[in-house]
Amino acid sequence: MSISKRVDAAVIVVVPVIVTFLMILGGTPGKLGAFALVGLTVGAYIGLRHPLYLTRALAFSLGALPFGYVPGVHAPLVFTLGAAVILASVIHRTAVTRITVGEMAVIALIVTSAISVFATAGTTVDYAEFGKWLVSTLVAVSLLRLPREELELFGRIYVYSASAAAAFALVILVADPSGRLIRYLSPFGYGTEEESTRFVYTDGAATVRLAGTYIDPNAAGIGLFVALMLCVLLIRGRLRIALALLLFGSIVLTLSRAALFSVVFGVLLMLLFQNLRTRERVAIIGGFALAFVGALAVPTVRNRVFSSFGSGDAGSSARGDALVDFPGHMAGHWLFGLGWGREEFKDPGTAFDVNYVANAPLLSVYRGGIFTGLAFLAIIVVGAYLGYRCLRSRNWEHGFIGGGFIGFSVVALQLDFPVVTIPATTMAFSVLIVFLILAREKATDNLPDDGEMPAFSSRRPDTAKTA
Repeated sequence: MSISKRVDAAVIVVVPVIVTFLMILGGTPGKLGAFALVGLTVGAYIGLRHPLYLTRALAFSLGALPFGYVPGVHAPLVFTLGAAVILASVIHRTAVTRITVGEMAVIALIVTSAISVFATAGTTVDYAEFGKWLVSTLVAVSLLRLPREELELFGRIYVYSASAAAAFALVILVADPSGRLIRYLSPFGYGTEEESTRFVYTDGAATVRLAGTYIDPNAAGIGLFVALMLCVLLIRGRLRIALALLLFGSIVLTLSRAALFSVVFGVLLMLLFQNLRTRERVAIIGGFALAFVGALAVPTVRNRVFSSFGSGDAGSSARGDALVDFPGHMAGHWLFGLGWGREEFKDPGTAFDVNYVANAPLLSVYRGGIFTGLAFLAIIVVGAYLGYRCLRSRNWEHGFIGGGFIGFSVVALQLDFPVVTIPATTMAFSVLIVFLILAREKATDNLPDDGEMPAFSSRRPDTAKTA
């Protein structure tokens, strides 16, 4: 009998015995340990024998349950699956070996961030927060090791699962504003808050914001924005129209101005810089104009949008105050930042009191120092270049994600901070970078020659068949 078969046989015999013993004699801790052992065993088996299942599960979880937990174990679902995908890409030989410019920018950010955390970390909390961010960022490199067909499948799964989450959030918004329906997802850690509904206040009136399984409306806006970009890039036919309308409508109802204006800015760039056929240009202008006018027809959306330009907007005032206070916060900490595990990143009350800057590049400086901030800025610059090249392509789908990334960088990253402080949103941003690179490859007919080699294979790359 081969060694692998002996290991399989031993696992089949030993694991059930240990699990049964813990369930009978261990009490609550023993039962939790049993669940954890089963989960680890199943995860290890899948990682070793069927690693592509991990990437597909990650796509589903990131789209549908971004803030969920592994059932029976208080471990973030997206973090667990992300770590497993990264480990699988290290253990198994990958189909794609070349490193793109976008990946090099991501790796530079990881290196500078690691230096900053070692220079400033005083507790295990700093390392824990860095570890969650590291997994969410490294996923970009691991996904780009996949054959492009498998990567596109990952993207489609993300779109479908995010669309399902958007539909569920719409049901909650319309039929259950108090958010009781989300308690049906309690096995995944949802519904533990007494009041999970999020509001925005305009002229003293409270308006419910769409969030659903994304919990935070601004995080929902970013996650659904990424899904909209991937929907246009990867889905075709009437299904694309239906899902794009659902996702755009959901973005509007999050009342996230950063996400909404990112879409608007991206479409404007596409119309300005892309060589579109007259029919395509008319269809895009007409369709988007109808969608945007329809959104503004909703009073709460209209008030939210136009209040952005008024002096009475509390959010804008707070952002302005934070920018003024930023140099004072950074005094003496410009080199390596103030640290990764600070209380204001985890506690909303402390965040309100500190009022740290709501700007992703500057917040990277705040947390990790000037070199980390410059590395983050390098990602934006490289992404903008890739986005512009997509805008100059013949296919409007490539221009949509190219303009969308530039719009996101100019608007959302300057007005909000979840990309820096929330690991699930950081991972969504990593996915956006991955598919921007894919769109650039498609636009220039520069797809990697991965042939028929499996995504994660034990064979050497030079033994793979060529197309």
